[in-house]
Amino acid sequence: MAQSKAPPFTLYEYRPSPFCVAIRIALKEAQIEFTPREVDLKKPRTAAFLKRSPFGRLPALVEHRPSGELAIFESSAILSFLSDRFPNSSLGFPDTPSRAEGMSWLTFISNGLAENVWSLLNERNVYQDEEKSEVSERRSIAELERQLRVLDKHLARRAFLSGAYSIADTLATPVLDLLELCEIDLASFPRVRSWRKRLRERESYRDAWPSDDDIK
Repeated sequence: MAQSKAPPFTLYEYRPSPFCVAIRIALKEAQIEFTPREVDLKKPRTAAFLKRSPFGRLPALVEHRPSGELAIFESSAILSFLSDRFPNSSLGFPDTPSRAEGMSWLTFISNGLAENVWSLLNERNVYQDEEKSEVSERRSIAELERQLRVLDKHLARRAFLSGAYSIADTLATPVLDLLELCEIDLASFPRVRSWRKRLRERESYRDAWPSDDDIK
């Protein structure tokens, strides 16, 4: 019996990372088969991996082409690649204006919302007492609440960030999940809360986060 052909994509990841979760969601949205490769964060990166992700960061996605490997690193770049590579999937954009809007929101989620969530998460759940700064925490909370107010207003007449579901929503999905770890109550942001609910109801969200057994 002939062996089945290996999937054309390999995802190098650390399952609990929200950015790796986003890429898993994207691959499911586009119905792409892939081989997962868990990277041990405690071990030095191999030379082979550093050829695919020069800074040793995760996730990294490799497409195995007849002409050789195509390696993409950084979550926003991977999402943009998948959108262009699979334009007929839910990740694709119907036209240039839609793509411009979607990419604008993707950049904000990556460089704005995610950075503030990550900063607050570190202050509240990661840093030791001597490393914590009340000033930094208050600043992160104030900026995060400002961003959530803008998002809540933006979502008043649309289900997703650029109208239809896009890669901006893909990246936002695990970032919004982190708000619970930051103890941010979305009661004051009902449209953001409804948006998060819609994202969690998508089939691609199922099993995106690893279970406790997966990370033991």
